[in-house]
Amino acid sequence: MNQTYKWLFENYAEDLQGEFKEYEEQVIDQLAQAIPLTDHQRIKLVDSFADARFRCGVESFALGVQFGLRLTMDYWGELPESTAF
Repeated sequence: MNQTYKWLFENYAEDLQGEFKEYEEQVIDQLAQAIPLTDHQRIKLVDSFADARFRCGVESFALGVQFGLRLTMDYWGELPESTAF
C-alpha cells in the first residue's frame, strides 16, 4: 500500500474501524459457535473474517482517497503523480 494511504488510514479510518470491531467480533463469535466446527476450524473462520475486515477497510479507504482527489482535479489541474494508476 502507498505510504500516504497507509498514514491516512492509520490516522483517520482506523479509529472508526475500532468502534465497529467489538460488535463485529461478537457477531463472528456467535456465528462460529452456531456452526459445528473443530477448534482449529473455528480459529481459521474467525481469522478469515478479521483479515477480510482489515483488507476491505484499507482498500475502501484508499479508493475513497483516490476518488476525493479525482473530484478535486479541477482545483489541482491534474492528479498528483502518486495517484496515477
